[in-house]
Amino acid sequence: MTSLIVFVQQVARIMGYIGALAVVAMMLHISLDVLLRNLFRYSMDTVPEIVARYYMTAVAFLPLGWLEFRRQMISVEVIEFALTPRLRRLSDASVMAIAALVYGYLAYTNWGKAMKETRVGTLVEIATYKMPVWHSFYFAPVGFSLAALVALLMAFGYLFNTSATQIDEAGNEH
Repeated sequence: MTSLIVFVQQVARIMGYIGALAVVAMMLHISLDVLLRNLFRYSMDTVPEIVARYYMTAVAFLPLGWLEFRRQMISVEVIEFALTPRLRRLSDASVMAIAALVYGYLAYTNWGKAMKETRVGTLVEIATYKMPVWHSFYFAPVGFSLAALVALLMAFGYLFNTSATQIDEAGNEH
């Protein structure tokens, strides 16, 4: 179990870094477009499509697993203070199992969509250029699949206390 936790943690960390890299690339790309437009009256026509189809989807979906590992997703703990440690672990395990099911369902539906877009070879027409965008449909299923795996590991971790310690240590590493 330890090697699986370490492997998933490393993959989630890499996806988080790719998401962070997408933010930086988006900022540089948009800044370059604004600079070229204002200084040389030259506009890069593909910037809105690349931002919307690639950068934003990478930022939104790829870091999901890393955020789950680090417990940085939004949570509401209304009665948590009143529960015993055992009931709290059971509650947390139930929440993570439900999250894993939801992420799994989202991954399943998005894998189908990504495969369909790949078969069709989805393009976006920009003036006289046809830009392929079918690649961008894989960000969501990859992110949801990884988040489902992390949530499932965390559910098991809450149920079996020894795994929970390993997951806590993995999530707290920077």
